[in-house]
Amino acid sequence: MFNHASPKAMALLSFILSLGSPNTPAAGQTTLRPATEFSATLDRFADRPFHSDIAFFETIFSHRAIEDDRLPFLLANAYILTSQHQVGMAFFEHVLQSRRATLSDRALSTHLAAYALIRADYAVEVNLFSRLGWVSQTFELLEEADDLADGQNPLVHWAAGVIYAQVPGFFGKRDEATHHLTWLAERPETEPLPGFYREAYRHLGQLADRRGDRAEASRFHALSGYGADAPDTLYSGWFATSAELGLRMSPTPWIETIAPDEIYAVRGHGFSDIHFVISTDRSQLIAIDAGTQPFSFESALAHLEQTVPDLPPLRAVLVTHAHWDHIGGYTWVRANRPEVEFYGRENYAGTLQRAQRTHPYEQLRSEHYEHAWISDYSPDHPVSDITEIELGGSQFRLVPVTGGETEDALLVRHEDSGTVFGGDTLMPFYGEPTVDEGFVREAISMMDATLALNPSRLLHGHYGITVLYGDRNTLAAYRDAHAWLVESAGPLFETGHAAEEIIRMNLTPPSLLDHPDAFLGYLSARDHIIRRLGDDYTGIWREDSSGLEPRGLDTITRTDRGRALELYFGLSASQTARAIEAMLENGDLELALETAVAAEDRFPNNPRLAALRQTAADRLRGLVQFFDPFRFTIYTQLAEREHPPMPEDSRSGP
Repeated sequence: MFNHASPKAMALLSFILSLGSPNTPAAGQTTLRPATEFSATLDRFADRPFHSDIAFFETIFSHRAIEDDRLPFLLANAYILTSQHQVGMAFFEHVLQSRRATLSDRALSTHLAAYALIRADYAVEVNLFSRLGWVSQTFELLEEADDLADGQNPLVHWAAGVIYAQVPGFFGKRDEATHHLTWLAERPETEPLPGFYREAYRHLGQLADRRGDRAEASRFHALSGYGADAPDTLYSGWFATSAELGLRMSPTPWIETIAPDEIYAVRGHGFSDIHFVISTDRSQLIAIDAGTQPFSFESALAHLEQTVPDLPPLRAVLVTHAHWDHIGGYTWVRANRPEVEFYGRENYAGTLQRAQRTHPYEQLRSEHYEHAWISDYSPDHPVSDITEIELGGSQFRLVPVTGGETEDALLVRHEDSGTVFGGDTLMPFYGEPTVDEGFVREAISMMDATLALNPSRLLHGHYGITVLYGDRNTLAAYRDAHAWLVESAGPLFETGHAAEEIIRMNLTPPSLLDHPDAFLGYLSARDHIIRRLGDDYTGIWREDSSGLEPRGLDTITRTDRGRALELYFGLSASQTARAIEAMLENGDLELALETAVAAEDRFPNNPRLAALRQTAADRLRGLVQFFDPFRFTIYTQLAEREHPPMPEDSRSGP
């Protein structure tokens, strides 16, 4: 029946069939699937909510020993927040059984601690007569983990401290909780990423409250940043968001010395980082980008001036692209440092126009945001070709590219050190998610251009991007995975698959297994690349492969869904609330949130439905707290909460 099929159609058929079968060696026409030895474990939980991160991690963990401390904790966090404890425990048990001999002691201790977190959170579901033994076995796992790491793994201290601080007092673990959490508080330089020790400070504050030590409690509650408004969900990610300050990629202001007396990264004063370079003759300070808001650039510059003695005056700003969070300090610089000259791309106008879109989420840019901060932006020195400039004896090479995000991207190479400043060329969202931009195909040549600059180090416009793509070898591996994904997803769109369907295929290049340093970079960007590609293939109507779920044909809103709940499904507000509670218990968080929003529209001013909407949004922001600052901000507002920044003295090093 396939005699007349084109080679392209046959290749597509081969690829689609491979999605449900064991891996084959044909590069570009297969995707990595969970290892066969894990099939029985995972098949026991076939009817569960789909979560992209969990699908990816399960696949990777099933194929190789994982030495990266971050991955077990990210997977445990996802299992807990989606109520997939039973899956998580079974999966971790299988991993520990099959990988114990090949994991280093350090990695094994992290796996045990992550497994203990899932068990501890599940303890309330255990039969009362078995619960004491269950909890005791969880304690034994933590003790084994601590012994394996010789008491030096901060993730083990974190897990043990958080768990011991929350068990009932009759277990006698409060002193041990204080010991583990104090170990962290006394060593802020061991913090794996900014914001991870929020929970340590929060629980130290609660332990001090129980002891009646009000001064100590107040100190630790302040360090957590929460004050009296601590969330119900565990938060250990690096985002902070508030109406007053907007979104921040780092929860506390801090300065990282990249090269002493030469290059500094100033973080946490806004959504974007600002990098500063002291010229060779020490006559000039050069900024890479102008920050998120006027007040954020002003505070970042003041922070650097207070930290670095004899800092020369600011003389130039090199703009990597004209997004609002990279030129937000433009008007402040013009008003307060009129002698400063701006360098930027000549084709900035389109990016600048898109950046002036108005958002309903005030915690994204801050409630004080004004388009006037950026509307008059114009570089003094427009750059259209590769340009060499000299500033105070320092040589810079300015390389125009069509970046992953925008058409006006500018790579900046500091020739003296070999440092390349990439701006947002590798922002995993490939443009602001609510704006029609992003260049996922062109990003391949952009990465080639970046690698051709032979960077000694890569510094991006946000700390998280630098963590993911700050090493040239990691970038090279990610570049190949990115190209594989573009090549693999394109034919699926051509045959009418929707982005949501393709995301659920868990597309993962088999070659990625050889590059564990690129795992998180690929996962962070994968779903966004697929959605951006979808924009290239679809019009105002969007089909799916079944033809049963077209998008754009109707005008259904939350009001219509709310009417359906009462008029057609016959549900009262209480019955709808019970259904939403069941969704939350099963981990269907997105479905729960959408249903709660529709129910509130139909049954307004219902506190139970409002609380369920807030719970669903709170858990969703916990799920995305490591990867997606935009969704984190939106969910935070839907939860009617803020996630305030931490004080500067909560962190002393990167």
